[in-house]
Amino acid sequence: MGPNHRHALSPWLIPILSFATLIAVGTAMLMILPLREAHNSHLHMSFIDALFMATSAACVTGLSVMNIGKELTLSGQIVILVLIQLGGLGIMTFSTGLLLLLGRSISFRSRFILQDTFTYSPRSDFLSLLRRIIFFTLTIEAAGALLLFTRFKKVSPSWGTALYQAIFHSVSAFCNAGFSLFSESITGFRSDTIVVFTMCTLIITGGLGFLVLHELYSSTKMHRNLRRLWNGLSLHTRAVIFTTSILLLTGTLLFVLSEWNVTMKGFSLYERFLAAIFQSTTTRTAGFNTLDFSSMNNITLFGTMILMFIGASPGSTGGGIKTTTFTTLVALGWCRLRGLEAPSLFKRTIDEESVGKAMAVFVLATIVIVSGTALLLVAELGYKPYSETQGLFIKYLFEAISAFGTVGLSMGVTPTLSTWGKLVVTMLMFVGRLGPLTMAMAIRPSPTRAQYKYAEEKIMVG
Repeated sequence: MGPNHRHALSPWLIPILSFATLIAVGTAMLMILPLREAHNSHLHMSFIDALFMATSAACVTGLSVMNIGKELTLSGQIVILVLIQLGGLGIMTFSTGLLLLLGRSISFRSRFILQDTFTYSPRSDFLSLLRRIIFFTLTIEAAGALLLFTRFKKVSPSWGTALYQAIFHSVSAFCNAGFSLFSESITGFRSDTIVVFTMCTLIITGGLGFLVLHELYSSTKMHRNLRRLWNGLSLHTRAVIFTTSILLLTGTLLFVLSEWNVTMKGFSLYERFLAAIFQSTTTRTAGFNTLDFSSMNNITLFGTMILMFIGASPGSTGGGIKTTTFTTLVALGWCRLRGLEAPSLFKRTIDEESVGKAMAVFVLATIVIVSGTALLLVAELGYKPYSETQGLFIKYLFEAISAFGTVGLSMGVTPTLSTWGKLVVTMLMFVGRLGPLTMAMAIRPSPTRAQYKYAEEKIMVG
């Protein structure tokens, strides 16, 4: 074995280094650029705030320690926008796509990493898929920006401003980032059908995953019959579409039933359903809001945290444990209750490797959130008695899950975080965007050649 092979960089480490580099460059740029004159008299952003904002943008989270529409200059907002786009696609996807456009070839290692990111198995048409990812992204974002422009121009001071706002929000929505140039997110447009459904469509398409979009596009051209189209899709794509639909419906019912006379009080019937649909869509990983989460009741917040924990789908711009992980675990539990050996879905058996990965992701994600919440509580509350901090636990738990799921929703504690609190949330966003399994694979020791198995023995479970 040669020295080059022994010291070769682990493929799992490359995405981590890519995102870390992107965040480092974004942090430096945000520190260099001044804030608006109306805020802090041209003072520059501190290192910790710049790091937090750059991480939130690159990891397409949306948590913010400042009002970017008022406190950042146009240059600062554009830095955030570029970080969102590169972070949503992935820096390697962007750089590889650029090489392909220039007619260059890509290395085997880059191909391996990108295939593991966007597909569940090696594909002969991977380069075609990669080109289509770039095409889908630019086309969908352009269409979304055009629709949003028709509404924003009615409230913006100029058409140029409206166009910029439309592009920013379209990119932010498709990348599931949740950053908004408006002080109250999309609250001012909660009754605007075009804005709400455009944003919902952008968020959903960005959260489905590029492989799913690729399969739907290819299958639609081959099959006009809906039944044949559905049967022709892979198990992965069908699982994503089915789970996403169920979660969207469940979330909508949750908000309608629990917030009807709370945060939706005074809304018309149409506005209530519009707000419920939008919040159900954005809760899973996008972070925009038309309702005040700090005023919601406990059951809504509990349901929201579950939806944020599940998140979007693999190979998408969103975070969380992913829809297919959730579905695989539900299928596993159901098959055990029925006394079956292997979990199945749509008359297909889910392979053991996928089941093992799903369980590993769930366990690691739970450990990350529990650890992050504990660190956040210590950093922000110290060891104060519960009687002095009532209500704050759920706010910091909500913040931790939102950061890990790269959602960006908050109950209002983000701007008040201490330096240590910001660092904890920054790490949660970073781990959440890359995925706990990727982080674990990157830092694990190299496997030894000796393969052995200890004697088997049963333990009591349950």
